[in-house]
Amino acid sequence: MRLVALMPDTGQVGFLVDSLRNAGFDRKDLIISDLARAGEERGRDPGEYADEIAYVKTERDELWETAPFADGIEGMNAARGILVAVECPRHSTSRVREIMEQSGAAKIYQD
Repeated sequence: MRLVALMPDTGQVGFLVDSLRNAGFDRKDLIISDLARAGEERGRDPGEYADEIAYVKTERDELWETAPFADGIEGMNAARGILVAVECPRHSTSRVREIMEQSGAAKIYQD
């Protein structure tokens, strides 16, 4: 199960990441995506990604089909802020949601 929080600023993202780590989640369980930067990368040539240090494959059908992480989440087209997605077991969702709310999440999506 995945929960996605829309965070208004980087300070709150740092607090959320620290709180999740204290709750036992590893950094590899998180995806963090800046929506402003994602808008700039939309339409970028996939060949450019080959030269980058880290390439994260989105949940798309084609290998060379790329799009920002936010495009895969309903209602994110006009949103501003930073997304923090957490992969967690079903029994932990209420605790993760609580941590996201305490960290100042503007919206929380369940995927």
